[in-house]
Amino acid sequence: SDLTAEETAQLTEKARELGRTTRFTARESAEAMSYLGMAGWKSNQIIGGMPGLLDLAAASGTDLARTADIISDDLTAFGMSADQAGHMADVFAHTITSTNTNVEMLGETMKYAAPVAGALGYSVEDVAVAMGLMADNGIKGSMAGTALRNMFSNLTGDVNLTSSAFGAVTLSAVNSDGSMMSLSDTIQMLRGYFEQMSEAE
Repeated sequence: SDLTAEETAQLTEKARELGRTTRFTARESAEAMSYLGMAGWKSNQIIGGMPGLLDLAAASGTDLARTADIISDDLTAFGMSADQAGHMADVFAHTITSTNTNVEMLGETMKYAAPVAGALGYSVEDVAVAMGLMADNGIKGSMAGTALRNMFSNLTGDVNLTSSAFGAVTLSAVNSDGSMMSLSDTIQMLRGYFEQMSEAE
């Protein structure tokens, strides 16, 4: 993080404080801070981002440093700033407590899907919902990430559907200005057609 001596002292004191006031040790807090520093965060960003990461790690029982690594990677993939770490941690916490996945598996799924999702402008909330639904159906980790990455890539072109109910249609998830429809709107559009199709179709 290219810290000054004063900033290093501030982070040291913060790690000690977290060691005294949370279930994590000062060493665990320092390791998490180290991952955030490797991701390019400055000292004030590290200090500001720690509360959300601590809450997520505590709620999930996940190693704090691993949690920090996952969240910092996904913030970058979605083009989000360090001060949004708390929001990203909240999205993860909601997903792992309401679907059949955990931080490690969600992080593995994100590793494959988030860079493409972020490039297409999809929201982390919509992507997390999709990942949670897949996890509830036994599709998790790299398998889910690969499937979502492929789906996201395919949505950048025309989607051709054929059914006895409606014949042949060509759909586009790309707006007239070249941006992508939101993922939730795209899924709703596709679901309207899928519901008319037979199981085989």
